[in-house]
Amino acid sequence: MTDIDALPNQRVGLVLGAGGPVGHAFHAGVLAALADAGWDARDAAVIVGTSIGAVTGSLLRAGVAPADLYARASGGEMSPEGDARSGGDAAFALMACEVERGPVTIGPPASPRLFAHLLRHPSHTRAGLLLAALTPSGTRPTAPIAQAINNNLGGSWPDRPFWTCAVGLDDGKRVILGPDDGPVVDVGTAVAASITVPAVFEPVVVDGRRLVDGGLHSPANADVIVDAIGQIDAVVVSCPMGVGSWPGRLGADLPGRFLNHWTTERELSRVRDAGVPVHLFEPDASALEVMHYNAFDLTHRNEIARRAYNSVAQAPVTVSSPA
Repeated sequence: MTDIDALPNQRVGLVLGAGGPVGHAFHAGVLAALADAGWDARDAAVIVGTSIGAVTGSLLRAGVAPADLYARASGGEMSPEGDARSGGDAAFALMACEVERGPVTIGPPASPRLFAHLLRHPSHTRAGLLLAALTPSGTRPTAPIAQAINNNLGGSWPDRPFWTCAVGLDDGKRVILGPDDGPVVDVGTAVAASITVPAVFEPVVVDGRRLVDGGLHSPANADVIVDAIGQIDAVVVSCPMGVGSWPGRLGADLPGRFLNHWTTERELSRVRDAGVPVHLFEPDASALEVMHYNAFDLTHRNEIARRAYNSVAQAPVTVSSPA
């Protein structure tokens, strides 16, 4: 077990998981604490973002400092640069991931084809995929989100690797957007596809395929970072939908959180087997006091960010090293 002191001198792969606007507050706290410990997430060699993690990752790639993400999420004062970057209403909303979901759609299932596929191949079934197949398609457009992302990034993909994870609505297959061998799409559309919550947002069409939220496949898609082995010396994972300690409370979200923790650990085993150390951050008992099942409830956003920061800054931070 080693601490995070080596991170500033390493090539780091950063994985930012799903979790809605509440998850962004958690990301902001974790990343701010790591920055104060000496590692700035803007320096990540590779960023893999899923759902709201894709939005957070895009802000980092646009040059937004972790301290400003934290200030915006925790109710603090941003730097002059942070203020300048949040000059427009859309950009300011993105700084706190205030993504409005609107009403949930009522209607026929979005993908009978995916449901039939899952019936034929039960081993492919995941709860998120069933949800995507059986709930109706959303009606809220993602174009404004895509435009805000493109504006932040100057209309082009960042120079350093930034990959987002989505899911094909009609086949259930994970789609990685951003790598050179992936589908050709602008970065804003790639982020929008990753955050397309079923029954809320319209599916995003890329190369003729309807894409939806990457969190339906996995809470973090941490195994995607394996494709960067050889380019990275360490991996940092922030997984707001997991559980990092005994929760200290009961709740309907806990079975899912334990499953998400197990899924992420299983995905990271491939990274550890490759000899790359992993730093995994998930909500502890303190954070879980104010994090529950509703990922869009921003009532406790400030406190979530602060508690995530404190859990990293005050506790001895360790890393699971390869065997």
